[in-house]
Amino acid sequence: MRLLAATGGPAGDFAAEVLAGRRQPHELLAHGPVLDEFVEEARGWWKLLDALPAEERERLAAGAWSSLERQVGEMATLDADTAVADLEELATRAQAPPAPSRRPRPRDDEDEDWADRSYLEPL
Repeated sequence: MRLLAATGGPAGDFAAEVLAGRRQPHELLAHGPVLDEFVEEARGWWKLLDALPAEERERLAAGAWSSLERQVGEMATLDADTAVADLEELATRAQAPPAPSRRPRPRDDEDEDWADRSYLEPL
């Protein structure tokens, strides 16, 4: 629940409520915003799977159970403290203002080298 709470969004907000003692985990799928979030995510996955060739869908279906077991095993051994700290650091970075450009933006009349610059280079 701590890891889910650190991810934010409706499910993260719900997990924070569970951690605060205001909700119970079994209420998760009855909570409207969380259910809406899950349904929207499921639609995206459904579209992605539908776009795959039949052979690829069959291969994925055959390996689904072992993949689920592996993922559950990984979660069981996950260091929640480290994962939560990583998520909090990423959230802090995402909220920080962007770093200033390495060079000042030229005035229109000084921008003579525009043809020599990569189109990927920031102005």
